[in-house]
Amino acid sequence: MKILLLAIVLVAFSFIALGIGIFFRRGGKFPDTEIGRNKHMHELGIYCAKCEEKKLWKKMRKKQKNNINPSRLKIDLTRLP
Repeated sequence: MKILLLAIVLVAFSFIALGIGIFFRRGGKFPDTEIGRNKHMHELGIYCAKCEEKKLWKKMRKKQKNNINPSRLKIDLTRLP
């Protein structure tokens, strides 16, 4: 029982110490561990999977727009008015 109480007190003290450190530090906030919003990860060229997929889809759409060939669309241009 004494060990459980000691563990609870230590964990509580740790949380309070972290909170005080962040509260009194200028511009103090918890470190951002999400890849999508972490500027240091962006500087290294690492992005979240969602952002990477959006970039790839955008590239693919751009390539497809540039490669439009009327003969591949199977449209008979001679029948147009």
